[in-house]
Amino acid sequence: MKRLICALLLCSVFSSCSAVMPVKQVINLNCSEQDAVCMVNGMRYKLPAYIEVKRNEFVSIKCSKEGYTPVLKTINYHISETGILDAVGTACCLFPGIGLLTPGAWSLDETNVMIQLYPENDNKK
Repeated sequence: MKRLICALLLCSVFSSCSAVMPVKQVINLNCSEQDAVCMVNGMRYKLPAYIEVKRNEFVSIKCSKEGYTPVLKTINYHISETGILDAVGTACCLFPGIGLLTPGAWSLDETNVMIQLYPENDNKK
């Protein structure tokens, strides 16, 4: 009985494409203005930067520089190709469904991000 359970667990892990995908995904982040301060999920980065973030979570980006209007950007995520394969495979066999519970089943909507900062309006009265 123990061998059967171990065999089923091994089959479930290796039949789930998403389970072997990396947990993190790289974002290439840049800004139109040099020396801008950029915060990604609360962490400060010097630009340009390659940042690893979890592929199954929203990414919050805030860029600012004195004299410029701050920019807030959120990157969403969607089901990845491997997640779709696991979903289709689940219709034939339940094992690939385990992959849908892993971060590898998801992918960020955007991985190359260019933030454009615009000067603030100086007409303050």
